[in-house]
Amino acid sequence: MTDSIRTYIVTGAAGGIGGATAERLLKTGANVVGTDISQRRLDALAERSSHLPGKLATIRADITGEAAAKGVVEMALDTYGDLHGVANVCGGMVNIHGASMDIPLSVCDLDYFHQTFALNVDTALLMSKHAEPHFEKKGYGKIVNTASMAAFANHHELGDLAYNPAKAAVVALTQTLSLLLGPKGIRVNCIAPGLVKSDKVKQTFGKDFEDRHIAITALGHLATPADLAEGFAFFLEPQSDAISGEVLRVSAGFR
Repeated sequence: MTDSIRTYIVTGAAGGIGGATAERLLKTGANVVGTDISQRRLDALAERSSHLPGKLATIRADITGEAAAKGVVEMALDTYGDLHGVANVCGGMVNIHGASMDIPLSVCDLDYFHQTFALNVDTALLMSKHAEPHFEKKGYGKIVNTASMAAFANHHELGDLAYNPAKAAVVALTQTLSLLLGPKGIRVNCIAPGLVKSDKVKQTFGKDFEDRHIAITALGHLATPADLAEGFAFFLEPQSDAISGEVLRVSAGFR
């Protein structure tokens, strides 16, 4: 599929990784629909990317709900007339704060557990579901989900007992969708970051926390949002058309 101008949706586009992904795609001249729950930060993305050759449209939406997810896909098709890929960057930990991510089982209520799954798994499922009809009609589409290194092993200060299984579910969802949608020409892959050197991490946890994670990476530094954006772009762009069902670890060698 070699359309001269490609169109993508980026969820969580107001965040560090989502914003970097949107900007990386806009640099190629692509059309991008960025969605997030923060209109203020979406406006900031639009302002700082206004010089790039691609076209950006933004929509404030809570895509944990089905109607909102469907509306984002409809906006992309109404605005640009086509859709080639969806970067499901939306996710994370609910109400993250303090010096550690870990919480004891005794304080993890079911609402928190469900909210974490909604933010990470439901959003990826719903965006994939509503992009599928267009991709099937086109005979082509790319979906890239966001897992975490926390999905694969027990690591202190990398997630918690709701986030880790949610990200493992994202990996399983990716693998299942790759089989289900592959015959329709739809590729589904997944990015798994470790701790990312983002403004949010620096502001929330501080330098000691960051240094502890750097010490267990092979490269001696953390991946940045721009590094993650390159992974998303690889799976969205045509060079990866022969790849589906894979997980790419972008973690500076952290295992």
